[in-house]
Amino acid sequence: MPRTTIRIWIALSALLITGIVLTQIYWMRNEYELQERQFLHTVTKALHKVASRVAQPEKDSPVDVQVIAHSPADYLVNLNVPFDSQKLNLHLDSELALHQIQTPFYYGLYNTRVRQIIYQDPNQQTTDPLSESRVVKPIPSPYYFVVHFPGQVRYLTQQMDFEILLSTIVLLLTAFFVYFFYGLFRQKSRTEEQREFMSNMTHELQTPIASIRLAADILLSPKIIEQPERMRKYVRMVQEETMRLQQQVETVLTVARTEDSNGIKLHPICIDMHELLYHLAERHGDYLHLELDAQHAIIQADRMHLVNVIGNLVDNALKYTPKNPLIRLTTHNENGQLVVMVQDNGIGIAPEHQPHIFDAYYRAPGANAQSVKGFGLGLSYVQKIIKAHHWKITLHSTLGQGTSFRIRIPQHTAHAQKEIRVKSEE
Repeated sequence: MPRTTIRIWIALSALLITGIVLTQIYWMRNEYELQERQFLHTVTKALHKVASRVAQPEKDSPVDVQVIAHSPADYLVNLNVPFDSQKLNLHLDSELALHQIQTPFYYGLYNTRVRQIIYQDPNQQTTDPLSESRVVKPIPSPYYFVVHFPGQVRYLTQQMDFEILLSTIVLLLTAFFVYFFYGLFRQKSRTEEQREFMSNMTHELQTPIASIRLAADILLSPKIIEQPERMRKYVRMVQEETMRLQQQVETVLTVARTEDSNGIKLHPICIDMHELLYHLAERHGDYLHLELDAQHAIIQADRMHLVNVIGNLVDNALKYTPKNPLIRLTTHNENGQLVVMVQDNGIGIAPEHQPHIFDAYYRAPGANAQSVKGFGLGLSYVQKIIKAHHWKITLHSTLGQGTSFRIRIPQHTAHAQKEIRVKSEE
């Protein structure tokens, strides 16, 4: 499927999912507001009846009831005549139950002595410090009471159980499809990366195989015996290309092993990091500079994997430094750690690609030219080995100025292994 079509599908899917989520939010909000209006209307109607039943009007005096809703949870009921406060609780309970308002409430009476509203519930009597803010000023008469529903929001939410269940099902289905499409596109991206890896691997393996075949054909020539220097040259070529093939195969197999349940099996031994770096430098030219300042450089690691890690970082630095390469290999001790740094003056890595460079098969755009060899597995291999040793690796890169990798090894390991080596020498 073309990339343009995939992007269109992604955009349409995102719009559809966003529309579904917004529709659910809009529907639930409207449903809650409807429940709130119904609650307010029902409570207002019930309080009108309560006020009419507890009112004690004088002879031929009409009863005027005013119910003021400050919010769906707070109501003030004002009368123009005295009312029987002793019967208020009974009529509130019965009338609210008759109107199917099944949520706790408090009611308050204005106390002229303390000039406060005293809230009451079936168990206790308390002064509500917020009561004054709930009362409309000025009050037309002292004959009023207030009712407060503390669990109004939860009560309304419980009335929407079925709607909430439907919305939850819809959102779960939406989340499932999002996850499904995400996995589908990720798998497609993974397939493309593996296809590119196979292309790169084919090219990388053909080069040393062709060199070995050429060298073998020349070595089979009878005249080569008469030219020992030339024969040694082609023997070295076979050895170097064989080692190159072996390293490539080990990298592929190591990455493959890390993806199964067994992971990487390490065989750690005591290693002098400085000695290892000196041996590594002998394989390279003057472009590689050593600055080994660490006072404690004895560590415990799998030697083969450690050599491959440092070698991969150096080779990677060479690949992406097209002109006048200058690679620095440095060590120092910092905050109880042994820090090994590989720094180059190459093309650098753009910020948007830096989070992905440790992904298997990933190669930054522009890195797929035939002059830049590799499978796209080198840095993935490096990170897996670092994690297997419980070390840390960090990247710092500026586009056009170069890249540096820092490997941080806990220094307590280094000290312990140094003591082990000293004891073994004694």
